[in-house]
Amino acid sequence: MTRILLIEDNADHAELIERSLKKGFGPIRLKVAASAEEAYETLDDKKFDLILSDYYLPDVDGDEHIRQLSLRAPRVPVVIITGQGDEKVAAKSIQSGAEDYIVKTREALEVLPTILKRAMVKHRSHQSKKQKEIRKHLNDHEEKVKKVLGEVEKIGRRMRNLTKRASGNGSAKPEDSGTLDNLARQIESLKKFVKGFFKK
Repeated sequence: MTRILLIEDNADHAELIERSLKKGFGPIRLKVAASAEEAYETLDDKKFDLILSDYYLPDVDGDEHIRQLSLRAPRVPVVIITGQGDEKVAAKSIQSGAEDYIVKTREALEVLPTILKRAMVKHRSHQSKKQKEIRKHLNDHEEKVKKVLGEVEKIGRRMRNLTKRASGNGSAKPEDSGTLDNLARQIESLKKFVKGFFKK
């Protein structure tokens, strides 16, 4: 059963949207919030498959509202529906994190379930792509860390050998001092690399 959070301060509009959703989705679990604050409190307690929200709410800026929804429910697609069509607002809504933007018309209400189902599929695709990018990023970091650890291990072995030679039988060679200086420089280089790595 699809769980939908509808954020709509106009009761008549909420009723029309609910009829359309039930007609297109069949049985649904619908929660209607009349304000942004009520919606945020609901998201703290319950999980949803989709958020459908009016853009123009009395208690919040539309773009900030979308950002808040995306922060509070990052895995849930947000679709904006409004009675005032505006291409600039539509573009800003998408930039703020909305999956789609719909103008309230009779025609739009008839196809609303289809639009929402498409938005859910699109959002899942985006989430899958993000997860793949994160895994690749982590794998790249793992390879770099392994390389650094390998270099540190090599330096450690060489320094241990030099220490044994110097303290064991007093047979330290003149070039050992230069080797130690070189190893110290390598360690400093690795330290800079690691610091830069974790700043990224």
